[in-house]
Parts: sequence; C-alpha cells; structure tokens
Amino acid sequence: MIAQTVFSRRLYRAAALALAGLIAAGCTATASIPADFPTPLVDPLPIRVGVRYPEHFLTYQHREQIPSDREWVVELGDANAALFDSVFGSMFDATEPVNEEAERIAATAGLDAIIEPELESYEFSVPLETGDPFYSVWMTYRMRLFSAEGRLIAEWPVRAYGKSRYKILDSDQSLAQATIMAMRDAGAELALQFASQPRIREWLREEGKVLPDDTGDQDVQIEEIIVP
Repeated sequence: MIAQTVFSRRLYRAAALALAGLIAAGCTATASIPADFPTPLVDPLPIRVGVRYPEHFLTYQHREQIPSDREWVVELGDANAALFDSVFGSMFDATEPVNEEAERIAATAGLDAIIEPELESYEFSVPLETGDPFYSVWMTYRMRLFSAEGRLIAEWPVRAYGKSRYKILDSDQSLAQATIMAMRDAGAELALQFASQPRIREWLREEGKVLPDDTGDQDVQIEEIIVP
C-alpha cells in the first residue's frame, strides 16, 4: 500500500511536469523581481561610502531558452539597486550615490571609499530539467571597494543560492521567488563578511576606524535578513 502511494505521487508529479511542459512550449515567461527588500539589522561601520552602480547593473536582464520548456526572461535591474541600497544603507554610517566621474569628486565630497557591485553570473534550473519540484537560482556578485582617490582596495565574490517550490500555474512567480531568496542570501553574506575581508580589515585599521570585535551579535542580526 505504501509502495502504491509513493508510486502514485511520483506518477502525479511526472504528469504535472509534463503538462507544464506542454503548456509552456513556445511561450516566453518573464520573471520580474520586486524592488523591495527588508532592511538588514547590522551595526554600521563608521565610514562614509559612495555607491556606484554601472549602467549594465541597473538594466540587467537574463534571457535563456530551456530545452523542452520555454524562453525565460528575468528582469533584475531595479531589484539589484533596491537590494544594495538597503544593504549598503545599513552597513555604513552614510552612503552617497556617485557616477562614473566619482574619483574626481570623492575626496572633496568627504567620502572614505567607493563601492561598486557587479552581477557576474545568474543561473537557474527548472523542474523539467531536474525532476524535483523546485526552481533553484545561483547568483554571483562581484564587489569592488575603491579608495576616495580611485585606488582598488579589495575585490571579492559574493555567492548566493535560493529555491522555491514549483507552482503549476504560476511558474514565473516561482522563479521570481527563488531569485528573491538568492538575492537576500547575497545581502546577508555581504553584510556579514564585508569587514572580515583581510584587505578591507587592514584598510579600516589604516584609516583609524573602529571595528566590531564581537561577531556573535552580527550572526543573530543577519538571520533577520534572510527570513522570507
């Protein structure tokens, strides 16, 4: 009886995925990511930072044709800015938007540094590929921190993962939710690890900035970022 129940569940799932494939064939699905993220609860570092977003970061779009499925379009530009506006606003005492000419004005604007994120890669899998009832998303952001004079202080990757359960009639929202979870994971990782980057820690000490010594509270606070 138990074996029949397990078989029935597997058969139902296979049938549902096959039906989804038939419905999706020849269609284009657009996953628009809401530009709305919770504010991280972290202790800000005592620095004033210019935030620079490259144009391609603000207009980032991922387009991919999945075999036996459909073409997927994931709109990430506005969400990228919203995520990092929220994270940077909590990580630092003050932030200031800057443009490509930032190096010329940063020092006179009283900035300690300039930070620039880049979305280096976005990958996802769908249930028709994997056979499990989840959409999964892998993202890598590359962070660059510059001095006010434009000298590169540190560069490092922030990798993140998110997943969401498959919904047969709402698959675009399933992928969007998995993407949101990955972006929240990236925000948490960045906020938690920023001051632990060896070169950044060295630079902060050179600048005479006080660093938090107890990271235990940070772990507790960061958890609040990633709870959906």
